[in-house]
Amino acid sequence: MNSTVAQADRTVSLYWHFAPTVLALGYPWYLARFYEEAGSHHTVGALFAIALVFAVPASAFLSLLSLARLDVSGGQAVVLRRLTHFTFASPPLFVILGVLLYLMKINGADGKVWLGLWAAVIVGSLLAISTERSDAARSQPNLNTAKVRVLHGAASLAIIAVFLFPHLGNHAVGIFGTDVHKAVMLVLRHVYRAGWLEPILIGLFFFQIVSGLVLLMPKLSVKLDTLGSLQTASGAYLVIFIASHINSVFILARYFGTDTDYAWATGAPTGLIGDAWDVRLIPHYSLGVLLVLCHIACGLRTVMLAHGVSMQRANRVCWLLIAACSVWATVVVTGMLGVRV
Repeated sequence: MNSTVAQADRTVSLYWHFAPTVLALGYPWYLARFYEEAGSHHTVGALFAIALVFAVPASAFLSLLSLARLDVSGGQAVVLRRLTHFTFASPPLFVILGVLLYLMKINGADGKVWLGLWAAVIVGSLLAISTERSDAARSQPNLNTAKVRVLHGAASLAIIAVFLFPHLGNHAVGIFGTDVHKAVMLVLRHVYRAGWLEPILIGLFFFQIVSGLVLLMPKLSVKLDTLGSLQTASGAYLVIFIASHINSVFILARYFGTDTDYAWATGAPTGLIGDAWDVRLIPHYSLGVLLVLCHIACGLRTVMLAHGVSMQRANRVCWLLIAACSVWATVVVTGMLGVRV
């Protein structure tokens, strides 16, 4: 009897982890409110609305930290960890949803479809929790992901060297003006848009999505520290972000003959804040740039730990890199929002 009561109490105590997902239901309307308040120059209202926007991934990450530190990762906790990772990726998820609806010529239904999507996710998660045990650890398969980690890391190095760092460096100089950005972009495009290289890069990105999921899933049922949780959360975000970005660039833009330059990325001439659809790109890009750099830093930490570096030193290096990444991401995003020096 006591064990049954304890199990019921534990189940109830886990339900607060649905709070970030419930908050995510209003995500389209937080963005719409921000657009309206910013357009009316109501600073306080705009700041409150954008705070609600970022509160969705922020609250999901806090929930993830709590779940990842449980001593026993029962089936119910695993279901909730999957849910929080999905919720954390709300910004790119809403972008890819909007692009797909646009391609299907379904206008004005983004909010309704979003509600339907999350209703299905919440109901599915509740049903899954109701059928999972919470009083015992889930048996762990003996998975050897070492080769996948090596291949994932090797592909990352290739993408970083050939495309990612040059591309983000190009976006960083956008703060000096669109002409500077364009001059650098035209030089870099000769490399990563080369006829033989671009398909390889796209293939590597798809490999990163698949291999990233292979590496992510086993970690959802083990205990993780803060940086470990950041690595899985950023990885989940990037899975959807990369898919969304590839879909936007190669289907939405190039298919219709639109040049994917800085003007396209920043929603010129109105800007990201001045367009009711493009406003969703602000959290999408802001977190996307920051998290891809943080994911690299966390990946380097994993490599250091695997090669015998002490946890304390590896963590120190990782946090220093995250601080530098935050500065880089801030420069990129402020430039995209129209700030110039």
